[in-house]
Amino acid sequence: MDFKKIENIFLVTFLLLNIYLLVSYFNRSDIQQATSTPDQVNLIREMQQIGIELPMFVEEKREIYYVQADSNDLLEKNVDKLENQAGSIGDDGTLYTSILSDPIELQGNPEEGFTEGDYEKLDSFISNGSVLFGEEYDFLRYDRSQNRFVYIQKVEEIPVADGTSEISLFYGGDGNIISYQQTYAGPMIPQGATQPTITDRQAVEVLFTNNEISSNSVISKPILTYYRTLHLEDLSMYGPVWYVPIEDTNGERILRVDALERTIIKEPATPLVPEEEETEETEDENSEADEGEE
Repeated sequence: MDFKKIENIFLVTFLLLNIYLLVSYFNRSDIQQATSTPDQVNLIREMQQIGIELPMFVEEKREIYYVQADSNDLLEKNVDKLENQAGSIGDDGTLYTSILSDPIELQGNPEEGFTEGDYEKLDSFISNGSVLFGEEYDFLRYDRSQNRFVYIQKVEEIPVADGTSEISLFYGGDGNIISYQQTYAGPMIPQGATQPTITDRQAVEVLFTNNEISSNSVISKPILTYYRTLHLEDLSMYGPVWYVPIEDTNGERILRVDALERTIIKEPATPLVPEEEETEETEDENSEADEGEE
């Protein structure tokens, strides 16, 4: 028996089998790309055809942790360190409201825009000790609807953009900032393993296919943020959410898409005004109404 010949036959057969498997694999990959890419392109084209202005998408999938923040009273414990302002802590200890002794004077305005010097002045105010834990906050946006500059806490380089850890500097009609409000979630610790997120483009497509974006809207660059997904007495959990600013006929809006579940989040995690205050106001109104009926 010619073992050398048999060995060569096995080698050739093995080589041909590998070539067949490789060709089959690449053909399947081409088929998958051919079936998925047109749908994505069609959604983008459809949005453009109805006048929706889109940002430049990064289309990067990221691996993100859930993070945990323990309940705390850090604002209340440290408020005595602040100078040149008169402030108060809300009943639940999560909201600090301050009136400044020395107003922050700005050169620009909402209509014509604020200057680079204005933003530098605000950044300095936040980070130089005039605000508690200010070094953990970065500028997010100017909110025209409430005339406020919004700064938010960043965790693992991702902003917490749900209202539970933000600073609002309120712009007055005289061009000065004389007050601000602050919430602070506290230190956050990563939990479990990282999970892959959808991309910024996919988040916008989710909003569009669910009729959340109307024609002739302008979509600004989506931002991957943390959002409180679980709130217990002792702790809160935060997960990744795409924060999508949109301007349409109704004005400026912020839409949110869960970056893991592809679901739309309708409401922010917490209002700027504490729930206790709203409840008390509602109870007072109801009491007055009852008295009026009597």
